[in-house]
Amino acid sequence: MSLTNPIVLLKRAALFFTLFLVACGDDGGTDASAPDADAGPSDSAMGTDSALPGDGGPTDGGPMTDSGPAPGTWQLPAGHFTPARMPMTLVHPRDASTPSWVYAKNAHPGVHWEIPIVIQGGAWPFRYTIVNDGGATGLTIGGELARTDDAGFVVHRVTPDYGVLSWANPLAGNYTIVLRVDDQDGNTMDVPVSLTVGTAGWVFIDADAGDDTAGDGRIGAPFETLVGMHGRDDTSTRFANHRVYLAGTVPMDGNRPNGNLRIDPGNTPSVWLGLPGRSAVLEAYEGKFVVASPDFYLANIEHRHRVDYVPDDGSFIHMFTVWDAPRFTLHDVTFSRFQGVPVNVGLGNSAVMMFTRGADRPHVAVVNCTITGPSGVFTSTYSLRDSVFEKNRWVDADLSLSDGSVNAIIYSKGDNENITIRANEMVENLTWTVLTGIQVHEARLIEIAHNVIETPYDSGRAGSIRLFVNSPAAGYSWTTDTPVWVDRNSLRRRLRWEGDSLADMPDGVVHIDHNVVSPESIPVHTRIVATDNLADADHLDAEMRLMGASRADYLGQRGAEVAAPGG
Repeated sequence: MSLTNPIVLLKRAALFFTLFLVACGDDGGTDASAPDADAGPSDSAMGTDSALPGDGGPTDGGPMTDSGPAPGTWQLPAGHFTPARMPMTLVHPRDASTPSWVYAKNAHPGVHWEIPIVIQGGAWPFRYTIVNDGGATGLTIGGELARTDDAGFVVHRVTPDYGVLSWANPLAGNYTIVLRVDDQDGNTMDVPVSLTVGTAGWVFIDADAGDDTAGDGRIGAPFETLVGMHGRDDTSTRFANHRVYLAGTVPMDGNRPNGNLRIDPGNTPSVWLGLPGRSAVLEAYEGKFVVASPDFYLANIEHRHRVDYVPDDGSFIHMFTVWDAPRFTLHDVTFSRFQGVPVNVGLGNSAVMMFTRGADRPHVAVVNCTITGPSGVFTSTYSLRDSVFEKNRWVDADLSLSDGSVNAIIYSKGDNENITIRANEMVENLTWTVLTGIQVHEARLIEIAHNVIETPYDSGRAGSIRLFVNSPAAGYSWTTDTPVWVDRNSLRRRLRWEGDSLADMPDGVVHIDHNVVSPESIPVHTRIVATDNLADADHLDAEMRLMGASRADYLGQRGAEVAAPGG
């Protein structure tokens, strides 16, 4: 994201100002009895700087200017959007099914607060509105895609704030908020948010200005390290169900002998956030997150391996190993270094995130993240339900870490259902060794839509999207009621089919519609129904946009770009 983007600069200026107010004024505390509740003056030790990590999300197409109302409307004419493949399902926030301590229900007075509103399924793009702010003056939401005129068309673009509910300067109190999400089919979903703004339940860690001896974790007296918070006691519950703000470069000191930071119910905090207005980096030097508790949340932060990272267990390389833990959310996280050592290569299922096989795991949301630097497989997933991977962006990344059993950036590997993989971009200055951008195998009721992927491969078991692998998937089955949809993607070079050997898939289950594959062909098979795709020629320019006659004839109807004829 360009640092000259006015939206980003305004956002950062607002955050800087609100943190200045926190540092200079009363913190509006509501609980003076607990050590984490600061009801007194909060002349904060947590300083500010101009770097806000991870503005995240797909590129917004460059600086925006204030030229009056946006042209056109958020609603698209028929033929310019894909009707809903699956019903709208709320993934985040889950107000009724989550405990009181989750981040979506809590803000600290004066500290910028934001959450993504994540919908699986539906007819995208959506409109988000605030129906009732509950008295939360200043609450805003990124309601619609940005729109600009473009040679007779109105082009719609994702911006960092799209679908994000935010409050620049939360005021102490309790608020009952109602949002509404509309889709292109006319379906509507109301989203309740019960928000408490107070000082109880927060921990602050500042690698630059904190003190593990004198600090107690309040905003005005932060710890310096994670060790100051959880010590070396594996069973410590002092900060269970708290929310942790990080500033500076913080070593990811684990709470296990092997360096892992294990997230267990009622033990280690499940919410980890970068402090707005500060550079925040969580740097692992040996361990990983082991998530065994619901409602894990990581946001607004850079997470990376240290340059000399060496895991000490000789096992798979993960940054997250996620067990039977529903409601896992990553929002606006920059992954800037994911790497291993030779002993870890080729062991199988190495990935930034490994969602293990087991009980059904609903409501996973990985949205608005940026992946850069040394990297490789991003997700290897089993047993997900009602989950979304959306608006993530790969830029200046070396996609080299992989192994024989996992060779795709986003891999829906085993027993996944009701999954949306939407509006991700793998385009900008990437080096590829991993063979595929998006791959599915044992997956049904999954939609892959509006993704932009450029790979160098024109042969072999490689391509922008790979459908299934050369395995029968014995014991797993599909019906015409559990299809796979590949809709409105812009791909260079190949869409690869490997589903010939599947043991139990009837004809007509895989739908490949309205994509652009440049310059290769759409695969042909009895199990595939392909409709109105552009292929077999160079339809995409260097920026992966439709060009020439293809743009004039098909913009907004083929490929990932969202557009409608101008009025």
